[in-house]
Amino acid sequence: MSGRYYIGLATTLHDSAVAIVSDTGEILFAEAAERRYQVKRSIGCPPDNIAWTEDLVNKYCDGIAEHVITRSWSNNEVRRGSLFYSSGMLRVILKENIKKNILNITGILPIAFNNAVFVIKNGIAVAMNAGASMERVIRNMPGTCNVKNIAYDHHLSHAGLACYGSPFNEAVCWVIDGNGEGGPSSIYKYKNGKIILLEKQKGPVSLGSFYQGLTFFCGFDPLKGEEWKVMGLAAYGSFSEHLYSLFTSMYYVDGCKIRYRTNKFKAHKTFKSILELVSADWGDLSLKADVAYNGQLAYTQWMNELSSNIHKKYPSDNLILTGGCALNSSYNGEILDKTPFRDLYVPSAPADDGNALGGALLAYYADHPHLESIHKNISPYLGSEITDDQIQRFLRFSGYQKVRKLDVDKYDIAASLLSEGKIVGWVQGKAEFGPRALGNRSILADPRKKEIKDIINDRVKFREEFRPFAPSILHEFGNEYFEHYLESHYMERTLKFKKEVIGKVPGVVHEDNTGRLQSVKEEWNYELYHLLKAFHNITGIPVLLNTSFNVMGKPIIHTIEDAISTFFTTGLDALIINDHLIEK
Repeated sequence: MSGRYYIGLATTLHDSAVAIVSDTGEILFAEAAERRYQVKRSIGCPPDNIAWTEDLVNKYCDGIAEHVITRSWSNNEVRRGSLFYSSGMLRVILKENIKKNILNITGILPIAFNNAVFVIKNGIAVAMNAGASMERVIRNMPGTCNVKNIAYDHHLSHAGLACYGSPFNEAVCWVIDGNGEGGPSSIYKYKNGKIILLEKQKGPVSLGSFYQGLTFFCGFDPLKGEEWKVMGLAAYGSFSEHLYSLFTSMYYVDGCKIRYRTNKFKAHKTFKSILELVSADWGDLSLKADVAYNGQLAYTQWMNELSSNIHKKYPSDNLILTGGCALNSSYNGEILDKTPFRDLYVPSAPADDGNALGGALLAYYADHPHLESIHKNISPYLGSEITDDQIQRFLRFSGYQKVRKLDVDKYDIAASLLSEGKIVGWVQGKAEFGPRALGNRSILADPRKKEIKDIINDRVKFREEFRPFAPSILHEFGNEYFEHYLESHYMERTLKFKKEVIGKVPGVVHEDNTGRLQSVKEEWNYELYHLLKAFHNITGIPVLLNTSFNVMGKPIIHTIEDAISTFFTTGLDALIINDHLIEK
């Protein structure tokens, strides 16, 4: 026998994922299933599809080892979901709520009835059957001794990744999302490698579900994870006493919990009023921008009150924030200014895909209780690679001539192309785990021209013109470019640009003078760091525009075929995969 492998599966109806941790605690692999499926959020798709499970196990695991498979919902919760659906209660409740144009208990909005039922039914099926394919493959490996299955509480899975990946030895961990097991929010104490539940909010009020509703009112689809669009659109809105009072009339903060200000029927009536308001002129983007602005403002107020009360009840300098709501980078950028916390950590994958790695780490540390934590600031570069063999296959069979292999001049050549205004696809090493492109599956451009935003949105991403782009910046220049600069490892927070630099990098400055930044250090990402250094040497600017290598509605590219097809069907000017440059 050669030790034990820990295989984590994220088993929600959306954002399924798989992660593998070795017996020494090394994270061998972590990836959202949407990348392989090339279906955004992989809704209703199992994380351990038989088509690729065998390849993963053979590549990363030892056939004569023991294997632990973890799932991100407890067995009792999955059984309750199954009984709930099979009893017909789900259909009755959904139908009634959709008639009334209100949120139902799961946070699904008034979308088409059959679609809602289909999505939830498939989600329950995924949760019930999760791990079956993985276990079958493992048991068929020669010499396999044992397979153990563990089902963790959903919020504990979130906390597992966030706590064990944080730089802290002691912190408060706040998990907040649409809905967990029994409620939308949990608070944990993390100290010396131990995660202890302090309290859990019992539903039904959920700020995650509130933001889903806000997403719908702005004309976007929360099932597709389009909450980011709300944050982008909010910068174009303005304060409205009427809208703000409508939002804040729904909920109030009571200690560490959020509650209905009067009752759920009043809150639902308010949601209906807002829906009727935007429905009157569904094409009015300025109205939706005001809805987004005031909804984000109310959300931020509630979150700040909750954060401050959590600090008062459970004092700590350090806050670990995770769950789907931790993707709200606009709010994350305010926490340390508006609350008593002095330091913040948000993992690279705070949403449900991160629970795959969270579960694997929980199982690992359960077997190694003497370890406090060997994971500090987990690298996000944990996914699949595009190999040189695959590049050679492209060269051999495409007959394409405008390809050359780069040497030590790779960074200078790439920086030169960028400085000339070229838009470059940049594919290096292992893919990022989480929703942000952090320099390994990125589209890069020169931020010095304001019009570059419109060019990329129109010719490359094919998305709405109000969508901003992120600045990747050399860490040592952070204080020069941002007010109250804080390093942002995973693009987890939005900060304000200093007025004197806005004219230098208008391509990455959003309408409200902010940017969701990525701090770049050599030890975090060698390739991107040296590209930024080369670009800085040419232009005097230590910043690049960085956006995910995809088009709107698609996940980030996964294979060389994805990269090549996106390159030739968009306005990209050049593509650099590992050490090969492909030009048009």
